[in-house]
Amino acid sequence: YSAPLAAADNTSTFKWVVKTLAMLNGAWASFTPKPLPEAPGSGMHVNISLTAKDGRDRSEAFLAGILDHIREMTLFLNPCRESYARLGGQKAPKYVSWAPENRSQLVRIPAVKGRSRRMELRSPDPQANPYLVFALLIYAGLDGIDRDLSLPEPADFNVYTAPRELTDRLEPLPATLEEAQAAAKDSDFLRKYLPETYFD
Repeated sequence: YSAPLAAADNTSTFKWVVKTLAMLNGAWASFTPKPLPEAPGSGMHVNISLTAKDGRDRSEAFLAGILDHIREMTLFLNPCRESYARLGGQKAPKYVSWAPENRSQLVRIPAVKGRSRRMELRSPDPQANPYLVFALLIYAGLDGIDRDLSLPEPADFNVYTAPRELTDRLEPLPATLEEAQAAAKDSDFLRKYLPETYFD
């Protein structure tokens, strides 16, 4: 656990070290989202903890901001075609949803208190640029605080085994790279924070 910039540095360094050590030992370390078609993919879950200087708990509004912008940001959290082979299967999220202690949701709130209290975003994969991912999540969360957004009701059920009448109420994440590109292209939120060259 560390501040966002240090966490991004650590993530990049970790991947470089693992790949280097693998290569030195005659192996190949893959950080692709779905290296084995029949096996669970590789995620890069992001855990976020908030500490307010004034002591107020704004975590719900912060999370609501992330959920509000998640479809637009998905292209940068899941940047390659293979990313979408991972999402929606074998414990990877498929819907814009959250719940306490539920690993089938996009965001899980672990059952911890105090300084270890956090939200876990489960959609990003290791192909994502951690600097972009963390920045966009922070901006989305701050937007939720600025707009005083409220969280939707938790989806307190297993989305992989739930009947259609429950899952049909949930908004799905983009299912393909093209769908994620379209959501990003139309996003005023992303255009506010990213250079125009990203959209070109």
